[in-house]
Amino acid sequence: MTSNAAVTQIESHRSLLWLESVTVAFGGLLALSSVDLEVVEGDRLAVLGPNGAGKTTLFNAIAGDITPSEGKVLIKGVDCTALPSRLRPQLGVARTYQKTRLFPGLTVEDNLYLAQTGKQRRHLSLWRNAKDAELRAKAREAAGMVWLTDQLSAQVADLAHGQQRQLEIGIALVTEPDLIMLDEPASGLSKGERERLVELLEALPVDSTLILIEHDMEVALSVADRVVVMSDGEVVATGTPDEIRRNPLVHAIYLGEEAAS
Repeated sequence: MTSNAAVTQIESHRSLLWLESVTVAFGGLLALSSVDLEVVEGDRLAVLGPNGAGKTTLFNAIAGDITPSEGKVLIKGVDCTALPSRLRPQLGVARTYQKTRLFPGLTVEDNLYLAQTGKQRRHLSLWRNAKDAELRAKAREAAGMVWLTDQLSAQVADLAHGQQRQLEIGIALVTEPDLIMLDEPASGLSKGERERLVELLEALPVDSTLILIEHDMEVALSVADRVVVMSDGEVVATGTPDEIRRNPLVHAIYLGEEAAS
């Protein structure tokens, strides 16, 4: 919980994440239009939609990278609609981006170590102490969770693209977040790397709460237990993966009316 005076505790709300009529406008462009969304602990939610549907804008509103024009964003009952992104980790939110944001000149272990110091607002020092040893141990544990134990000493720049995606997930996990947000983690991966990514995500602890934006429908539907489909800034369909696979509107959105028919 942040001590910022702007934070309001909504004690009656038990959802991990709650969006109420969230609207985002960029000038005359309506990127999100009155989006409602609820995520409870343990949810694995996939957000699908074609390019320009509003998926990343939705993520940015949740993560604090943009401020909604209207509506509210509540995380663990805290109204953080207008709070900056730097405060979201204090509320237990971790996210990845479409383009990797790693330190390529540092090792895998260093990247995982620094992710923890950032959340804890620790100042780097030349002197090692017991806390540093603890964070290093957690970094090695997180590397194991994303199958990078044998790459701990490797520079990130030398990793394959798929391994860098694994590391990004590890960086999200090492901060022990309540909510993990993955923005197109399969982007740029080969078929084999995508299969490995699905296996990795399915192996996450069962109580992990995950929101996944993914252009690759099969990756998303393999991981999620609930799906939201967006088009033109609006939520147009919700359901289980099987329901979404059978939904003619979803086929029309992805393939076009003529192909879907």
